[in-house]
Amino acid sequence: MTTDAAPPGAPGPARAGRPPELGRAAAMIEVGRFDDAARLLAQIVASEPDGARAWSLMARAHLGAGRWAEALTAAHRAIAISPADHWPFRLASTALVSLGRSTEAVTAALEACRLAPGVWRSHVCLAQAATAAGQPARAAQAAATALALAPDEPDVQFTAGKVALSTGDLARARAHQQAALAVDPAHSAAINELGRISLREQDIGGAAGYFLRAARAAPGVAIFGRNTEIALAKVLTNVTVLASVVIAAGIVLPFLVGPRSLAYILVLGGLSGMTCAYAIRQVRRLPREGRRHLARMLRRRHWLGTIAAIAAAIDGPAALAALLLRLDAARGSPTWPVLIAIAGIAVARPLVTSIIRFSRRAIR
Repeated sequence: MTTDAAPPGAPGPARAGRPPELGRAAAMIEVGRFDDAARLLAQIVASEPDGARAWSLMARAHLGAGRWAEALTAAHRAIAISPADHWPFRLASTALVSLGRSTEAVTAALEACRLAPGVWRSHVCLAQAATAAGQPARAAQAAATALALAPDEPDVQFTAGKVALSTGDLARARAHQQAALAVDPAHSAAINELGRISLREQDIGGAAGYFLRAARAAPGVAIFGRNTEIALAKVLTNVTVLASVVIAAGIVLPFLVGPRSLAYILVLGGLSGMTCAYAIRQVRRLPREGRRHLARMLRRRHWLGTIAAIAAAIDGPAALAALLLRLDAARGSPTWPVLIAIAGIAVARPLVTSIIRFSRRAIR
């Protein structure tokens, strides 16, 4: 989600009776010095508590620093002082989305659109809030309005792409993000969205490449780095699951079809080939930096433990089934050990899913 900026045509530091300190605070926000700006603005509002502009800038600084509750409080102060100004409503809507209060965010964004129907940022804000609130029709309409008002704005294309992705239209989502990057090649949020689209397309290596590129474009944004780890974790866990299935097949199949049978060779060879092809494809899709990152992950105890846990969850039941099949071979009736193996696999599946979720939660 883009963080709202000041509306176009806002008065400069020396206009409308605006003290020079407000200009300094706005400049700090522009370069990402959100904490410094918030401290300066706290001094300003302490001496001039009725300055709507100062409260709006305070809300913007808190949004940039990720302090959603403080941003909402400051935006409400600005609204109380200047209820005809659309910018504080947009700031409030952005904060409300981040606080999980999406329905209220839509209400605030609608008011911004009512006050400034010709300002594209108001409609972008509404599209983002409506998407978060699960209102796809309203989000699509707001995105279309923003596109009609400002088709060459990268943030408009970015938002239209997010709306398209939320409805499952991956081709249109990708086209909008590429349009945003055509205008602003360093638009890190659009690059990140291309990574999310690639994940939806099961192109995990490509997604990791986009996330790494987004992290390079905006090194101060932590979520891009976390997304990179999540994508690489998908590669790692998927390869581990496939390799564990190959090992399980190698353990059990000799007792079912014979270790030298054609069926054994074909099944084990096919599974092994699929696993190797998948691993090679995903790793080759990674940029060099991604491969180094993956190697570092493999050296961490956390991921070594995850690999061991997944292997144990899949190969443990297989080993038990093999043991039972061996013990039962004299009877010539392998039915019940096979049933136990199937039951073990049924138990292993949710167990592996839980292990993977736990491991990825540690990234966040």
